[in-house]
Amino acid sequence: MYRSIAQGGRRCRGSSLAMRRGSWWRAVGVVVAAWAVGVGTVMPAAAASDPPDYLTIMKAQEMWKVADGSGITVAVVDSGFKEVPGVRSESVLPGVSVMSPPIEQPDKKYSPHDDVDGHGTTMTAAIVGDGSGGGPKGLAPGAKIMPVRTSLGTPMAFAAGAEGAKGIRYAADNGARIINLSWGDYYSYPRLKAAVQYAQSKGVLVIAAMGNEGEGNNAINLITQVPGVLGIGAIDEKAMPLDLSSHGHTTDLSAYGSKARIRCKENSGWCVADGGTSYATALASASAALVWSAHPDWTAHQVTRVLIETAGGPVDGAKRNDWIGYGAVRPRMVLLEKAGTPGAPDVDPLAPVPTKPPTPSPTPSTGQTVVAPAQAASGEAGPPWQWLALGAVVAAGLGLAGTLVVKRRRG
Repeated sequence: MYRSIAQGGRRCRGSSLAMRRGSWWRAVGVVVAAWAVGVGTVMPAAAASDPPDYLTIMKAQEMWKVADGSGITVAVVDSGFKEVPGVRSESVLPGVSVMSPPIEQPDKKYSPHDDVDGHGTTMTAAIVGDGSGGGPKGLAPGAKIMPVRTSLGTPMAFAAGAEGAKGIRYAADNGARIINLSWGDYYSYPRLKAAVQYAQSKGVLVIAAMGNEGEGNNAINLITQVPGVLGIGAIDEKAMPLDLSSHGHTTDLSAYGSKARIRCKENSGWCVADGGTSYATALASASAALVWSAHPDWTAHQVTRVLIETAGGPVDGAKRNDWIGYGAVRPRMVLLEKAGTPGAPDVDPLAPVPTKPPTPSPTPSTGQTVVAPAQAASGEAGPPWQWLALGAVVAAGLGLAGTLVVKRRRG
């Protein structure tokens, strides 16, 4: 997520569009960044390398017999959408562009069905792609995508934060049930927070990527600390957390974000590279769409609750950890195994639960240890991330750079 705009359209760190700590405090040009898939980097063409078949691991074909996302609109607030082989036009709604016009062309209009970067197109394909032309098959092929185009991926990317806030409100007012945010912005956080809360007041589920700074300064997307927002980390096909995945107390769930089919430089074709937490967020949004499609009368809180209850938990038996949250999303558990209890429709499952003060122990407590990437998720038989242990709610009261309120706290 936090994507920095590098010279010549290239991104740093190869397949993850990283943004260094120093850049966070710079002015125009690097205000908005997205920890995203490696669009604009040198990557093999899709035909040259096959990424892991995560759809088979997730039992997508079996799930689609129950629900395929039909009836659910996912707003992809991003860099737009370009009509390319791999995504059927009927899967994408007209959408809107919230891009700010240049000062010298105040009346200039932009089409939401254009994407010079390819990031928004990749997220769209990960959700509703048809698998043709070298692109990915979407996890929720029956859903509809509402493209909301911002200036991400353009020289005007510094405006994308404020634009994104406007786009979130548009999506909430025009039928989106889920809003996918595979990017983040530091300077426009107050506006984004207000927009997210407005969308939530309309019953919309907001899902945001944690970021791709796990190997650097571990900068976390601020949007994920807004109460009720699902923060998504990235894992590989064996449920191992990716080193690049940002992690912390706002990580709620995780999804596949390793080698995937993404748009190449300047949206010129399909390539294979790490999808990162951006791609993982798209798969989490698709998972929510599948569940909501099967249970259209549920609320966003209920969809969130069953996703958490049926997620594959950490291998050490902890209820959650900062790398994968409550675990890898497993919509198959809801659709095929009928697992998960929706619970109260108006209660946020991520809200803090009042507890009594702990009873003093005669021996010092070592506290909960954070599972490192090498610890992955628990397995029974078969692919580890398909057979993960059940996770439940635990909040880690960590601050973010000493300036953020804990995500579960409301106020």
